[in-house]
Amino acid sequence: MKLLVKIILPVLVLAVCFIAARAVIANRPEPQKRPQFKSTTSIDATRVATSDYPVIIRTQGLVGAAREGSLVPEVAGTIIKVSPNFVVGGAFEAGETLIEIDDRDYQIALTLAEATFAQSAATLEEEKARSAQAADDWKRLGRSGKPSALTLRKPQLAAARAALEGSRAQVQRAQLDLDRTKIVAPYNGRLRSKSVDLGQFVNKGSQIAQLYSTDSAEIRLPLTNNQLGFIDLPNTPSTINQRKVTLHANIGGEQQQWQGRIVRTEGAIDPDSRQLFAIAEIDNPYQASQSPLRVGQYVKADVSGVTLKDVIVIPRSALREDREVLLVDELGTLQKRDVQVIWKDAAVAVIKEGLNAGDVISLTSLGTVTNGSRVKATIDGEPASSETGNQAGNNGAGGMPPGLQERMQKLKAMIDAGEELPAEVLQRINGRIADGKPVPDWLRAHVEKNAK
Repeated sequence: MKLLVKIILPVLVLAVCFIAARAVIANRPEPQKRPQFKSTTSIDATRVATSDYPVIIRTQGLVGAAREGSLVPEVAGTIIKVSPNFVVGGAFEAGETLIEIDDRDYQIALTLAEATFAQSAATLEEEKARSAQAADDWKRLGRSGKPSALTLRKPQLAAARAALEGSRAQVQRAQLDLDRTKIVAPYNGRLRSKSVDLGQFVNKGSQIAQLYSTDSAEIRLPLTNNQLGFIDLPNTPSTINQRKVTLHANIGGEQQQWQGRIVRTEGAIDPDSRQLFAIAEIDNPYQASQSPLRVGQYVKADVSGVTLKDVIVIPRSALREDREVLLVDELGTLQKRDVQVIWKDAAVAVIKEGLNAGDVISLTSLGTVTNGSRVKATIDGEPASSETGNQAGNNGAGGMPPGLQERMQKLKAMIDAGEELPAEVLQRINGRIADGKPVPDWLRAHVEKNAK
């Protein structure tokens, strides 16, 4: 009996506890449900407008001399004097004497040539007198007829004239050689390198120095095929159609600028880079009013291109995958919009088609975005209002009058909840689409999806 009680009593206790637990669970109060809201992302946005955009083509290159060459003596001799500017990096002016060669041999040669010239001149005068005397003798003797050329000593006279001209040429050559003992600068420039100095003997035609002009500098600027479509370039050196170019470089922590112009292009595409090189020219790159633009220096260049008319310019960061933007519609939701980009650089993208003046686009970088994502937009630094929202969609995101705002929100809520839109509503929407009236992208996409 006691054993039976020990077995039955625990079972009864468990049964009673189980029944009580079922009763408590069955009669528990319903949990209070909170309304579910879709998350809203705060973004920065801007309202776009049409304008004219002057294209600036950015490239780079190395500064080179417009003129450079070798300094070569035209006579041989020993260098007896050099200019203080005849040093590597030395600056000189056109006509300045850089080197003087020992001219004593050439002075002697000039003296001998002048003596020969004087002798030839005397011989010519003597022959002229003999010719005149022969003519007088012919008349005095009363001979009839015309005297022969030999009688009048014309051959001897011609030979004397030829000898005089030859001696005159010898004097000119001797004077020229004497003048060439002074080697002068052909233009304003600087010395790149030199291979001789005071006391050295130089031969005629030997290279003694390398120099370049400082009157102007040239920069070879590579241009891609895409860039060439936005700039008109002169094919030959000309003052017509020259494009302005601004060169800039960081020197000593400061940004320096130089103004120049595109004067010509090279005749062929570079076979290595497959680019066309435009030549920019800078006048007086070493002038004292600015930092010198030295030969061999690396510079960046901004070349003025064509002006694009009636386009929309947006920040480059607002462009997604180089083909679309995020449009903020009148309900404060994002809609993807494909656009046609005709020009872009690191700062901006220029849109030709896909956007209209007054559209609001997102400037905030977002990851994966679906059409209809709710956002809280700050448009050009100011929070968006309901009026602002309506204006944002005037040209492509709906363009609804204020009276339709509430109905559009209800339709959006129904679509988000997966509910079917009434048939008469679908009919009215299809009528607006058929008439070419503005309809929000999200509503158009929903109607077209259900129609398939």
